[in-house]
Amino acid sequence: MSSLVLRTGVVAVLLAAAGAGQYALLEHLSAVEEVPPTPLAQPLAALPAALGPWSGEDKEIEEQLMIGDDRLSRVYVDGPRGQKVTLWMVYSGTGEDRQHHPEICMAVAGQPEDPGVRQTLAVPGDPHPVQQYRFGRTGKSQWVFYWHYTLPAAAAEGRELSAAQQLHRKLRRKTGSVTIEVFAPESAPTDVEGARDFVRLVDAAVRKLVPEGSVRGSERVPVKYVGGAGG
Repeated sequence: MSSLVLRTGVVAVLLAAAGAGQYALLEHLSAVEEVPPTPLAQPLAALPAALGPWSGEDKEIEEQLMIGDDRLSRVYVDGPRGQKVTLWMVYSGTGEDRQHHPEICMAVAGQPEDPGVRQTLAVPGDPHPVQQYRFGRTGKSQWVFYWHYTLPAAAAEGRELSAAQQLHRKLRRKTGSVTIEVFAPESAPTDVEGARDFVRLVDAAVRKLVPEGSVRGSERVPVKYVGGAGG
């Protein structure tokens, strides 16, 4: 047998073994059952319509904002002061809500940001702050507050998994989350403080809607534009 034939035979055997090994690995990984998304502790509609001095009324959600698995759009008014703000919330079991962010949506909607006043707002209950922006033009601007809660991954049930199967499940698992945005038109210098007080009230109420172990954050991920107030 020539050396060329021998080498060809060895290569063929190795390729066959590699193919069989890959098939066996795929079969091994395909046996991993999908873990369902972590649900909310309560639906978003359970958020109280009365928060301190603020009274809320639900508003119709535009078709292009029908994203995620649960949504809430509500206008709140501070009775004593007359200040009005809009609250937008969306929950997605796969984290789809995180693809939408005010830095993109507001700019595309023709409302540039004033980066000089961007800051964070510390809110009790979690060390991660809320992001505070101002968008618009002179004489017609609004404060926008953005934050989200990442829900804990659902516990897997059934038999024990190998290390490869655990990694496979972790890489494929989608993490659910809730995005919260507050839009506060700026009509008076005191409006920003009123809006900040409202954000604190909203966050305290939201923490009762998300499951234990959820983590607040406001970091930005790659996003896409969706028109309307709740970009």
